[in-house]
Amino acid sequence: MLGLEVQRISEHLITHQICGLIDGFDPDFVLWTKLSVSEPSKVRDFMKKYKTVCWVFDLYFDYQREYRLKTHPAFTADYVFTTDNGHQKQFEALGINHRCVRQGIWHEQCYLEPINARDEIVFVGSENLHNKDRQRQLEFIQRNYPVEFRWYGRFNTHDVREERLNQLYSSAKIVIGDSVYSPFYWSNRVVETLGRGGFLIHQEVEGIKEEYPFLITYKRGDFNNLKDIINHYFLNEQERQSIIKKNLEWVKNNYTSEKKCQEILNFIL
Repeated sequence: MLGLEVQRISEHLITHQICGLIDGFDPDFVLWTKLSVSEPSKVRDFMKKYKTVCWVFDLYFDYQREYRLKTHPAFTADYVFTTDNGHQKQFEALGINHRCVRQGIWHEQCYLEPINARDEIVFVGSENLHNKDRQRQLEFIQRNYPVEFRWYGRFNTHDVREERLNQLYSSAKIVIGDSVYSPFYWSNRVVETLGRGGFLIHQEVEGIKEEYPFLITYKRGDFNNLKDIINHYFLNEQERQSIIKKNLEWVKNNYTSEKKCQEILNFIL
């Protein structure tokens, strides 16, 4: 779609196979996420003759995986792209050539299922014991909406994927959003929910309303505020539907995977 020829290489291959395929293709650049190969240091050293690009969506600073920024070869790429826009100085201090590029959604998945939503609240995601805010938030929802609340993917995040995720988001009145709190960072749960027609309520995070102006947010840690917002949209269906459509169009126009890939290409080519 972007006019590039792509050679996809399995991370399950052994080192000399990976290196041989790269040399045989002679690419303009090599792209990886976490360089999840058996000998990442050897593969990285081999690829020093090529332009290298790391693109990951996770939070690292002030989180349990922060140590990897200093130890893992993936972050020695010529260009490192993450969705964290709050730690640019820290990336620079580590000698990482970093830029923030937000998550996107595949355009074919960006649609609204014509389903009449039930008076139901859902959360899609794993039970993250390192994220105390998530635990407190969902425990509050469970106590106050015991019948209407459903938690999908609690023990297996692959429970609901592809078109089933669109159907799920369209079938529930409210989708609870959550990311590990960090200024100017949020997970792909935002774009995935809004782009698939879900009505998302997310905690306030610096920068999020500037990028998603129609997103409904509540005051971080203020669960009574969250409850008031949920109750409001349970009772105001026309307003809820209007917000869903605005957010869906916003994502289609600004946050598709194609647009995000082009954004990266603009940096490196």
